[in-house]
Amino acid sequence: MNRRDAIKGLGLSLGYVVATPAIVSMLQGCKTEVDLWKPVFLSVNQGYVLRNLVDLILPTTDTSPGALDVNVPEFIDLYVSKTATVEGKEDYKNKIDALLDELGVLDKNPTILKPSDFENMLSKYLRSSSEQQSGFTDKEKTVFDALKGIRGRAVWAYRTSEEIGENVLAYDPVPGVQKGCISIEETKGKAWSL
Repeated sequence: MNRRDAIKGLGLSLGYVVATPAIVSMLQGCKTEVDLWKPVFLSVNQGYVLRNLVDLILPTTDTSPGALDVNVPEFIDLYVSKTATVEGKEDYKNKIDALLDELGVLDKNPTILKPSDFENMLSKYLRSSSEQQSGFTDKEKTVFDALKGIRGRAVWAYRTSEEIGENVLAYDPVPGVQKGCISIEETKGKAWSL
C-alpha cells in the first residue's frame, strides 16, 4: 500500500465517523404516518414499491417491529436524497424503475399489484443460485442489484433506528469496560446495539 492510498483510506474512515451521528439523527427524524408518507426523492410509485419490498424483507413479528414500524422506507428515500451524488441518484432511480418494469407497472399505478407479486420477485432474485445469477440478462442483473441494494440499506437503516437499537438489540447506554469474551446468555442471544 502506498502513502497516498493510506491517507485516502484514513480520510474516508474519518468521514464515516463524522457523518455517522448526522445520519443517525436523520433516521431518528423520520417520523411520519406510513399512509401519509410522500417521498422526498423518489416518485410516489417508486416509494410504493420500496415500501412493499422492505415490508417483506423486514416484516413485523411477535417479538420485533417491522421496517415500516421504524420508517425504513422514509429513511432510505431521505438518505439517498441527501447523500448520493447526482450520478448516484440517477442510478438509484433507474434501478427502482427496473423493479417497476419487472413488476409490469413502469407506466401504470403499482397499487394494482398484490403482495404475492413482490414476494415472487424477491424469491426469483434474492434466492437465486450463483449459476442462475450468471445466466441473468443485463436487465435481470439490474433488478438483482437493485434488490440487493434495497435489502442492504433496509437492514442497515433498521438496525440503526432508535427503536431497534434500544428495545430489540442488547443495549447499554453507558457502556463499562470492554470484555473480549462474554457468554451469549448475558445478552440473551441478541447482538449489541452501537
